[in-house]
Amino acid sequence: MAAAGDAYGAAFLGRGPLIFVTVGSLLPFDRLISRMDEIAASLPGETFFAQIGDGAYKPRHMEYARSLSRRDFTSKVETATAMVAHAGMGSVISAMEVGTPIVLLPRRLEAGEHNTDHQFATARWLQGRGGISVCFSEDELEATLQDIVRASRPAGTLARVAPAEFVQKIRAAIADSPGGRR
Repeated sequence: MAAAGDAYGAAFLGRGPLIFVTVGSLLPFDRLISRMDEIAASLPGETFFAQIGDGAYKPRHMEYARSLSRRDFTSKVETATAMVAHAGMGSVISAMEVGTPIVLLPRRLEAGEHNTDHQFATARWLQGRGGISVCFSEDELEATLQDIVRASRPAGTLARVAPAEFVQKIRAAIADSPGGRR
C-alpha cells in the first residue's frame, strides 16, 4: 500500500491516459525503472507513472510510488494506454484481464535482478501473443512502446473464469479418475 509521501505527482491521482510501469511486488528492478525514466524524458507528450518497489533508483521524469494498494494498482492497469513490466505472470494476467497492452522486460540473473533466468523462458513463451510485446534488452523498450502508443491497438483479453467447455472437461476427467465420483 502506498504510504503518505510515497506517491509523487498528479498521475497518481488518475490524470489522463498513461503508461504504467511496474516492477511487481517482490524485487526491485532499477534497470527497468531507469530506462523508462529516460524514455519518459524523451516523450514529453505522454504521462508515465511507475510503481518502483524498493529499488535504489528514483525517477526524475515520471511520477512514482514505491508500492500501490491492490485497488490503486488495478485502477492504473485499467486506465493505462500501455503497461511496462518485468516478465512476471501477475503483471501479465492483470493486463490481459482488462485488455491493456503490456511490454515485458525479463529480469536477468547475471544482473542480480532475480535468482534464476526463468523470466526469459516466460517471455519466450508469451512472445507473439496478442497484446503482449517482449523486449529482451532495455534498448528495445522505447521503439516497442512507441509502436503500441501510436497504434492504440486493443490488446487481447483474458477471462477471469475458465470457459464452460474447459470446466466440463476437467469435471469429467476428475469423475473418471480412480478416486473420482462416478
